[in-house]
Amino acid sequence: MSNFSNKNGNLCLDGIDTCALALKYGTPLIISSERRIRCNARRLVGAISSFFTDFDIKYAMKANPNPRILSIIRSEGLGIDASSEYEIRLALEAGFRPEQILFTPNYASQKELYWASNIGVPINFDSVSQFRLVKERIPQSVSFRIKIEYGKGEFKGTTTSGHDAKFGIMENEAVPAYRAAKQAGTKSFGIHVMAGSNVLDPEHTAHVAASILEVVKKITDANDIEFSFIDLGGGLGVPYQPGIKELDLKATFKKVHDAFANAFDKGKMPSLSIEPGRYLVADSSVLLGTVTDVKIQDKAFIGSDVSMNTLIRPALYGAKHHIVLANRLNDEVSGKYEVVGQICENTDRIGTDIELPEPRIDDMMAVFDAGAYVASMASNYNGRPIPAEILISDVGEEVIRSPSTFSDYVRNYNFSGSEKTSINARKSS
Repeated sequence: MSNFSNKNGNLCLDGIDTCALALKYGTPLIISSERRIRCNARRLVGAISSFFTDFDIKYAMKANPNPRILSIIRSEGLGIDASSEYEIRLALEAGFRPEQILFTPNYASQKELYWASNIGVPINFDSVSQFRLVKERIPQSVSFRIKIEYGKGEFKGTTTSGHDAKFGIMENEAVPAYRAAKQAGTKSFGIHVMAGSNVLDPEHTAHVAASILEVVKKITDANDIEFSFIDLGGGLGVPYQPGIKELDLKATFKKVHDAFANAFDKGKMPSLSIEPGRYLVADSSVLLGTVTDVKIQDKAFIGSDVSMNTLIRPALYGAKHHIVLANRLNDEVSGKYEVVGQICENTDRIGTDIELPEPRIDDMMAVFDAGAYVASMASNYNGRPIPAEILISDVGEEVIRSPSTFSDYVRNYNFSGSEKTSINARKSS
């Protein structure tokens, strides 16, 4: 959290008082640092370039697809990992070329696959049957997502490989899959694996690399093809709590390089591809909310306007974020609190046993590491608004997303008769 500071008890990001921004724009509010995103991108490029001359970084835009964030990513020379047609369309609108995008859907429709192939976006196929859907119009470059037996995630719900994972083809399907692609006329081949989420252990990435390289050798030997790239997916972790050691990037990619060098000691080494999402944006942002109630019962509950519609990760799979009172950083801790939101679900808990000063109504609450999978997963559940997003750049503060309004909430509903007249009247007023 190096971009954050304490100024007279208030939390600042890049020197800007986050409490003042929250009062100006309202809460909930996501505040992001352009400087931190660029720093993360450059640190990652620096670590990989220490060991690889041929590599490609594609931002997993599912983490945060805000067009302004995408523009920062593009200016740093990174590409895009997209998981749907809409993500591809948004990336194109943000200035990325089709060949800079890798489409990695799962269980996509034939229509969606055809569309991506027709505009020149490479497809990373989740199954052999998905490839067969478009084998008459195959993209110039074909890769398959391989489900290796080894998978690791911070939570069960974020483990994306191994037993029970819904993604990719089994290792024993890989040889016939690439044989089918070659017979269909594919000229360029890649291979993809995604075997972890928010992993802080360099040994994990090295193990994933070694595992997929064994599959590569089997495919190469059986089908006499060369791979242009080997994609290790994402999963680079960030520490969500103080005191947790950061991922050692140089150690990670040295181990990956050692695995590559061992596998290709007598031949040309394919390009290394990775697809970080969280690593690039998570720690760039903080989520500000207002304390709306304090309820002391068998537990002490702090109610706020940060709810599971804004931050679903804790309810979805037990994620834990660091939480402070942003306007009272200098006050001493008074106890442990359940930080809850305004949604009619008992799982609407943003934090459990959070140590804080004695809270007061209208205090400002800050939830750290809010740059990844917060805005992108937000909803209007219970009729609650999706928050605004502010970017702090070298020129100051910039509104990069307005909060959703009642008009946004009802825009796609069809009303009839006098009800429609009434609703339109309320909109105009």
